[in-house]
Amino acid sequence: MYQIIRKKTAMRLRMAILLMATAFALVCLAGCNAEKSGESKTESGEKESKTESGEVTASGRGLKVAVVNVGVEIKGGKSGIEILAEEYSKTHPDTPMTLVTFGEGNTISMDVAMAKLSAEIVGDDPPDLIFLQNITDRLDALASQGYLEDLTPYAEKSESVHLEDYYPKVLECGRKGGILACIPKSFTIETLVTSKNYFGDAKTWTYSELLDFCNAYPNSRFLHRIMPEMVFGSVLKESVEYFIDEDQRKCHFDSEEFRAFLEYAGSYSAWAGRTFDPIDPEDYASSLRDGKVLAMHFGFSHLRNLKVVRTDFGDAANFVGFPNKDGKPVYKVRLEASFSPFAITATSGNKEEAFRFIEWYLDLDEWPDGLHFDTLPLCANRKKMEEKIEKALAGREGVNDGEPEMTEEDLETLEILLEGLEPLSTYNDPLYKIVYTEARTYFSGSKTLDEVIDVIQSRATLYLQEK
Repeated sequence: MYQIIRKKTAMRLRMAILLMATAFALVCLAGCNAEKSGESKTESGEKESKTESGEVTASGRGLKVAVVNVGVEIKGGKSGIEILAEEYSKTHPDTPMTLVTFGEGNTISMDVAMAKLSAEIVGDDPPDLIFLQNITDRLDALASQGYLEDLTPYAEKSESVHLEDYYPKVLECGRKGGILACIPKSFTIETLVTSKNYFGDAKTWTYSELLDFCNAYPNSRFLHRIMPEMVFGSVLKESVEYFIDEDQRKCHFDSEEFRAFLEYAGSYSAWAGRTFDPIDPEDYASSLRDGKVLAMHFGFSHLRNLKVVRTDFGDAANFVGFPNKDGKPVYKVRLEASFSPFAITATSGNKEEAFRFIEWYLDLDEWPDGLHFDTLPLCANRKKMEEKIEKALAGREGVNDGEPEMTEEDLETLEILLEGLEPLSTYNDPLYKIVYTEARTYFSGSKTLDEVIDVIQSRATLYLQEK
């Protein structure tokens, strides 16, 4: 009996050893195969692959896209980015897209949403892409913190994206923190338009000229809206550099020009007693033509927008731009929210695939079914813009009976605007925030003009010296 037990025990031991050897061989074989194929597994069990440069990239989970305060529903209860992600997943089944959202429809503050996004970027499972809708004004901060990948090397290797095809000043909007953080798809031109019947065909537009123009018509309002914050902010935000000497790190908010402008904007405050008869929105165009309203802050994002100016001003439209020190019209360019660009996170494990998505997106002329948009936007890519202009000049069958969307005169105006483009300041620009915040204390009557100017000059000087 004892011998039988010993035999069974020895047999079981040999079987155990054989199984262990087999398992060990399989592990070694798997390791060799993984080494040959360049694949391994993460701690979570997710497959990874190595690029030619040796960089580890996650494959299998597709692309993860971060979205901050996702927009309103467009069709079937879905937002535009959701429809776009579904289309890419459908046409690229090997690279499905998933969205991770931080806030929905502005349900949380932007600061809270951005804090959560930052934590996600440096977390264990970071997003590959960031959809920049709603947060283009945070782009500089994200790039400066090292959270974004420089797209220049990817574009240099790309067969479809050629940076030399883009309008330089538009592309400059995507350069933040010393890198090309994003490649714009389209853009908006911000400008001020006045009537030649009142201001003349001016070629320069300083703050002194602006104030002389306004003071010449004391019974007219400068803009349609007459809150002092609107009058002040809509002009200053796009021209705050007028009062700055970056090279010397000095500012001139104690100048007579700034003092006069702040005082003029303050004259629209209710407590200052400046009153105007209300203007019916339907009479807005006639108010611009007859001088009741002196200027229009115009956001030009689609070629057909120039029709609005022709309707409101007739042939008397004067695109004066924003006050500037160089004696030439300056028009501001900002990234268009409806066609927001994407950034690649510096922590992404799938950067090459993420850029392939950007290539697909930049080349997209027709949005997926369910996303209806104007087909004549201002394109950041010069070649695509030329194609849009050709369509706009020719007219489109079935739209306005083939009536052209723009005229040769519109084209001349567009060319002038494109020549004078400069990147737009953002509401998050620290210097603008200092000036605007302090100016509001003057508008409310809690501080005198002198007190506010002293504080603005002091705070702005300190900011520039510490910058």
